[in-house]
Amino acid sequence: MSAKSSSAPAAEQPELGNGASPQGAQLAEGERSSAASPQGARLAKGEQSSTASPKGAQLAGGERSSTASPQGAELAKGERSSEDLTLGTAGHIDHGKTELIRALTGVDTDRLPEEKRRGITIELGFAPLDLGEGLRLSVIDVPGHERLVRTMVAGATGIDLVLLVVAADEGVMPQTREHLAICELLGLERGVVALTKTDLVDAEMAELAIAEVEELLEGSSLAGAPVAPVSARSGEGLDALREALRKAAVGATARTARGGPPRLCVDRVFAARGFGCVVTGTLVGAPLRVGDPVELQPSGARARVRGLERFGERVEEASPGARTAVNLQGADASEVTRGELLTRPDALAPTRVFDAAIEWLAEAPALADLLSVELLAGTSERRARVGAIGPDPIAPGGAGLARVHLDADPLALLPGDRFVVRGFGATATLGGGRVLDVAPPRRRRSDPRLRADLARLDGAAPATAVAVRIARAGFEGMTPDALSRQTGLAGDALAEALARVPEAIETPAGAWLDAGHADALAGRLRDALEDWHRREPLRPGMPRGAWAGTLPANCAAGAFELALRRLEDEGLVRAEGDLVHLSGFVPRLTQEQELLAAHLRADAMAAGLEPPTPADWARELGTPPEALADLLAFLERDGSLVRAPGDLWFDRGAVDELRERVVARLRADGGIDTNDYKRLIGASRKYAVPLMELFDAEQLTVRRGDRRLPRRSL
Repeated sequence: MSAKSSSAPAAEQPELGNGASPQGAQLAEGERSSAASPQGARLAKGEQSSTASPKGAQLAGGERSSTASPQGAELAKGERSSEDLTLGTAGHIDHGKTELIRALTGVDTDRLPEEKRRGITIELGFAPLDLGEGLRLSVIDVPGHERLVRTMVAGATGIDLVLLVVAADEGVMPQTREHLAICELLGLERGVVALTKTDLVDAEMAELAIAEVEELLEGSSLAGAPVAPVSARSGEGLDALREALRKAAVGATARTARGGPPRLCVDRVFAARGFGCVVTGTLVGAPLRVGDPVELQPSGARARVRGLERFGERVEEASPGARTAVNLQGADASEVTRGELLTRPDALAPTRVFDAAIEWLAEAPALADLLSVELLAGTSERRARVGAIGPDPIAPGGAGLARVHLDADPLALLPGDRFVVRGFGATATLGGGRVLDVAPPRRRRSDPRLRADLARLDGAAPATAVAVRIARAGFEGMTPDALSRQTGLAGDALAEALARVPEAIETPAGAWLDAGHADALAGRLRDALEDWHRREPLRPGMPRGAWAGTLPANCAAGAFELALRRLEDEGLVRAEGDLVHLSGFVPRLTQEQELLAAHLRADAMAAGLEPPTPADWARELGTPPEALADLLAFLERDGSLVRAPGDLWFDRGAVDELRERVVARLRADGGIDTNDYKRLIGASRKYAVPLMELFDAEQLTVRRGDRRLPRRSL
């Protein structure tokens, strides 16, 4: 089964000519599978699958590892399954990491011809480690060369336990120290030290090496870790090392995420004939299932899970914690690169800026203004600039808060993700830290509010993480999707977190606002309504649309409806149709307006069914048309006048008397023609037609040709 790698530079590419399918299939040398199914192939005898996960590596002689996944082959009798944990190696080049893993697992993790020719590890290697009593670990073997620290970090990012390897004949070396520092920066707190090559030194030299290791570990996150002398060649000490690893595994908990969206940092990509694109990595977060839609970040490319392999077996569901191979349908291996993140569609929002809690190594220069660095996160590498948050720089060996700006492609991150920063060229590791906020507000690094928010987010419970983000969002609020992308919480977990935040209020549109900002919006609306009543004392209320327009344009969806509901619940406002007014508000006339109103009433009564037009009244009274319109509307509401089509205002008594005559005529004749109607009204067409239309609008009459008929029972 041929395959083409796209995961590493030419000098570091694995030999993938016999790459297996993601389901662990093998082909005998020169043979072709008789079936197209993922299970129908075998690798050439003695060759290792280039796609095998750490728990699915093929043993020499074409045998399959007995470490099947819980969903795959049955366990050996009496064994039990355990939580998936991953063990990673660390240590200086040529201290025997790969040889030790081969002695422990039976798997040679150096698969590249270049690795075998030079005798050093260049790419990540993977193997399963059975510790008995159902305890199985995925093992990631990392390179020890100082120029391959990026690859080391890519492997170490997904591990839960560390096996620090120190050669007894050389003792602690530069990469021993750097690898230990990186493990601390990545939050690794449990591990075992293997003192290798003890067959090359005498007992006194071994004791000195142990003392040097213990001194190195003192004060570190691995302080007190057991040191197991061992010889991979003779086998001496292997049983004791296994027992030390077993005890460490029993007492360990998963360091990597076991909640949130499924995430797989891609460390290998290749195309397998008959299966297409395959990516591998350590799965964290939620399980991944065959058929799931997925997205590659930051490219945004969409695909679907065609097949999954863990423990060298085809599985329908891959749970987090160990190596996983994913066969992607709809993705082209030539367009997928190492360093991308496989996750659920729309689960994450790639970012170019994030805030973090950072630790600065003692050998690094003080961190103050923006410093150009190389950032290593997951299997990704980015050029970035990092600067301290707060008034003081972060001193060598110190810790603090920092803002990170990525110079190129964004990264898909979540709070809690670990990263390492290094200098350029031969400069060693500078520091590293934990992501606190993947969507920080646009605040200066000197802003004390920024430090206060990050202090709350550092190690925050889900409810606090949600509360801080909702509060700082202001009137814009937060949608559940945005909260999920910024926290990794979704579904029931997000709902539970929101339920624990009493100050978070949901709008009718599903957005979330902080109670303080919801109260502020309600206060703005009340102030706007009070101002309206002062400016328009004759109008019964403010149009709802105009009232909503007084709120800021960036308000959360449903914020107006939420504020209105809160004001109504408190009895402060009343909404009647399209108008809203303060409770208890009644339009009132000034003394001057009372005189004008009395004149209009008398004028309309005297005019009967032939009143002046508003323009006539405005000229007669010397009143602006707008003010007169408000006064006429007031008189309509108090029952003095009736408005007819054509902006004519009639005395109500005259209209009521006409209505009675029209009803009597309809009862007598069953209808009335237009000419008789005009004579009945006794006014010119200018007034008669609007009055006819008025009664039509009241549904007293309906026009049928030249006649008006009763619309309803009289």
